[in-house]
Amino acid sequence: MLFMRDENLVGFWDSSPYDYGAMESSWVCLRRDGTGWTAVANTGSAAVSQLTWDCPRDGEVELRYTWTASGRWAAGTPFILAEIDEQGPYGEVVRTRYSVGTETPPMEDAPVTALHLDEDVEFVRRFALASREADQAGPAATPAAED
Repeated sequence: MLFMRDENLVGFWDSSPYDYGAMESSWVCLRRDGTGWTAVANTGSAAVSQLTWDCPRDGEVELRYTWTASGRWAAGTPFILAEIDEQGPYGEVVRTRYSVGTETPPMEDAPVTALHLDEDVEFVRRFALASREADQAGPAATPAAED
């Protein structure tokens, strides 16, 4: 199978510019090598998942989840699970149309590079590019050892 990846998707994407009034935020990190992770956190809990990704067709991305964990996150950073309640293999596949463009989110002063998805990823469909740097390990880079 031929794997294609749209370089416009590579980066660390954050839902917070669109989360006005929401009690949670979500993140997607897509790396050039076709790996990545997603996370969602609210006031008391968080979940992180590892994935692989590619673009089977122009304007379509497929996220294939391989592992997930949920629990409580450490104060000050939603990306580190301080307590893990559940973890293990995860086989969900999300295939969705997407677009990348420039826009100014509600309640923001400056435009952002925006990612719009037709299907929810971590409960949202809109993300702002936080960084093109996508090589950070992320919360799900190394699954914790089973107890």
